[in-house]
Amino acid sequence: MKNLLLLAFPLLLGAQPATYGPGLQGDSLANTTLGPSGNEVSCRFRAEPGGTLRGIRPFIIWSFRKAGYHGGTGGMLKVELQADDGSTAHLPSGQALATSVQRLYIVPASDQFYPLITFDRNPALTRGAFYHVVFSNPHPLGEENFVSVNAIFSKVADRPRQPTRGDDDWAMLFRNKLHPAWTLRRTPGTGEGFTPIMEVSYAQGAGQGVGYMEIWMGAARPIGGASRVGELFTVRGGPKRIAGVAVRVRRLSGAGPLALRLETAAGKLLAEGRGGEDLAATPSGSLGGCGWVRAAFPAPITLDPGQTCRLVLAAAEDSRFEAFPLRKGTDKGFTNATVFGDGHAEFTKDGTWVGWEQWGKGGRTDSDLQFYFELNVK
Repeated sequence: MKNLLLLAFPLLLGAQPATYGPGLQGDSLANTTLGPSGNEVSCRFRAEPGGTLRGIRPFIIWSFRKAGYHGGTGGMLKVELQADDGSTAHLPSGQALATSVQRLYIVPASDQFYPLITFDRNPALTRGAFYHVVFSNPHPLGEENFVSVNAIFSKVADRPRQPTRGDDDWAMLFRNKLHPAWTLRRTPGTGEGFTPIMEVSYAQGAGQGVGYMEIWMGAARPIGGASRVGELFTVRGGPKRIAGVAVRVRRLSGAGPLALRLETAAGKLLAEGRGGEDLAATPSGSLGGCGWVRAAFPAPITLDPGQTCRLVLAAAEDSRFEAFPLRKGTDKGFTNATVFGDGHAEFTKDGTWVGWEQWGKGGRTDSDLQFYFELNVK
């Protein structure tokens, strides 16, 4: 195939293009306690595809080693599926369509952070309608007995907060005794972004949501010279007409561009483009400083089912970048409907492509770069 030059393209606000890939960003995880100060959390979602609700799988966290995640026995966990209030702000209505209440007795040996929570009813969710999963702690001593809801955290939230999801469609809201009105979850006075980690499961077997449950910022890999990172993937589910690509990286030094290469698994170049000159240098490991580098094909490139390719990120030795992936929670019960199931993140080691290294384990295939392809569906 003839090499194609990639050109910069804008992400249009309010228009969510068809994409292929995770399409998510994050810098770390962030917990919100349930109970202290009367804290409550709502995870808002637009029901796609809709159907009879089976349950939800959140990320409920506690820790006996680090302070701030839980207190005492854990208190009580009340989860309500609520209807939307119908306003332009799309807030919880207070009308419970289904409820689950359980008393918690957490112990150090327990790590059941990702339970499938079922409800007293199984309502039918209308496709395209907004709903809210509201978490609270009705324990009479909730200030001392509580757990937390975990979320993906972005130091600087873009608009939209996630590039492939509408701000209304998937969001975390928050309220407490001091601030009783529902509002987007963020630290006051900042533009930080919180993205729910949660799967909505339907009785028909479908699911939706976000099943990435770790951000491997501490295992970032350099890009520059012989050091490259990539995403190896095998196309499934029909041909993919790729019109553009976006990756999220951090610049470490220099002022040169990041090269975005689409290659076959054997290394044959299919297309290449450059971008990222506007990214300022940021120290490795700092929270924030990442940005999206986007490029578009002059004409769509069609990848066929079963075709294995690699997205490669490269740069000159004097213009170094780094990237870090998102860990898939499929071993925790999340389904492929909530992650990118067609590929995994890689980096070069001694000139060879290998799976990511984290938590003392190498060759891992359970993470994805922060990237997406934009599709031409015409």
